[in-house]
Amino acid sequence: MPEKIDLSAIQTEFGAGNYVVLATYFLAMLIIGIRAGRQTRGAAGYFTGEGKIHHVLVGLSLLGTYLSALTMMALPAMSFGKADMTWSIQIPFLLITAVVITRFVLPRYREAGCLSVYEFLEQQIHVSSRLLASVAFIALSIGRMGLVLYLPALSFSIVTGFDLMTTLVVMGIIVTFYTVLGGIRGVIWTDAIQVVIFIVGALVSLVYMFDADVNFLAIANAHHKFRVFNWDTRITEVTTLWLVLETVFQTIRIYATQQDMTQRYIAAESTEKANRSVWISILGYIPLGYLFYFIGVALFVYYTANPDPNVELLARAEKLDSLYGYFVVTHMPQGLAGLVIAAFFAASMSTISSSMNSCSAVCVEDFYRRFSRSEKPDDHYLRVAKSLSLVWGLLTVVMGILLMEITRAQVVWSKTMSISTCGMLGLMALAFLPRRIHPAAAVTGFVSSYVALFVMMYCLRLNPTVGFVFPIEKGTGVNFLLWPVVGNLVCFFVALGVDTLLPNRGAEPE
Repeated sequence: MPEKIDLSAIQTEFGAGNYVVLATYFLAMLIIGIRAGRQTRGAAGYFTGEGKIHHVLVGLSLLGTYLSALTMMALPAMSFGKADMTWSIQIPFLLITAVVITRFVLPRYREAGCLSVYEFLEQQIHVSSRLLASVAFIALSIGRMGLVLYLPALSFSIVTGFDLMTTLVVMGIIVTFYTVLGGIRGVIWTDAIQVVIFIVGALVSLVYMFDADVNFLAIANAHHKFRVFNWDTRITEVTTLWLVLETVFQTIRIYATQQDMTQRYIAAESTEKANRSVWISILGYIPLGYLFYFIGVALFVYYTANPDPNVELLARAEKLDSLYGYFVVTHMPQGLAGLVIAAFFAASMSTISSSMNSCSAVCVEDFYRRFSRSEKPDDHYLRVAKSLSLVWGLLTVVMGILLMEITRAQVVWSKTMSISTCGMLGLMALAFLPRRIHPAAAVTGFVSSYVALFVMMYCLRLNPTVGFVFPIEKGTGVNFLLWPVVGNLVCFFVALGVDTLLPNRGAEPE
């Protein structure tokens, strides 16, 4: 645990101009939500926009959902620190994900006509797989929403002295309000606008990080800040090989199994245009990912040339996720600083609104409607969906409060994904096989992935010698990047193995 450090010395005056910009942004998001809500008809429209949303908007929305505050705040913290640019090796491998999704996954989903992607699992395997995946997505979303709500709120609180709890609550209320009112139309329109805001904010802030009297390249090279590769092959360490493997498995899982992403595929006007949306999202993320890692390097060079005791305080307190926000407020003029801080909130709110709407869709389609004894009017499901969005808003604020003591958000997020979605990609891969897997085999594979995860986290010691002990010491077991790789492979192959032992094999999926 990091030592408790008083960060009050870091607080600075935010300024009336910045507050005006921030208030204008929040008001604009609310207005968009209200206007979008007026165009929404029924539950299907609330979740898919009647499949009539322009593919460019859908692509920007996918980009906004994938980016989040983690990209804008956590990536600069990683490259500012000892990791340098090593995590950036993940970015180009998103192209593999784009090919897999657009050529194999998305067309199958569109053909199946499922509003919830987990209905596809029931069609191809069994309702048990559908329910397991739905619960996993909801667990993931609650953790993610809390984390991306917390990051900009923390930064804003540290640099302005504004109460952190109050910031969390206000943000939660605003994003919940426009999500409840606007449905998927409101989510996609606000996502698209928010993407533009945080791209502009990042580019503007980068200009202020360069000092004409400082030899940028000399300082960066002297401290190896452009280091990308780590050819270590130890399983206990974060290395290039494991970063690449984790990226391929996790990004395909994100685009293939997360409702907040797949729901956009149905909102687009056609399969061809939905594919274009995916490419817009991924080709948009690649330069932006590098941009935010580069911002971390730029911040390192700036503060190396211009030492600041407050930056040392943030480092000692392990709150470097707030460093970017600290720079913005202390080095950028009124108005522009407010714009960039608004971009932090935009990056967070685009992800939260998407997750709220998708969690409501999952609950309505995979639980309420699936197990209802009678079909009810569409307006009834719409009211249920909006009520559920309110619940997600409350849970988001609660989770943000629970995460107030975390450090290194990018690492926390990677671990959260690995734990909450262990085996999900393996389960979905089983659904794409040309024959139906026995339901018991699929469940066994999924449960086995969590057994493997538990062993990796707590029992399998690799350093200094291989052995099974409980609990293992930190840094002696399989590093967290390999958890999703091993877990999904275990799920897939154990299910195949068990399937060969069970009767009624080889049936064609419906």
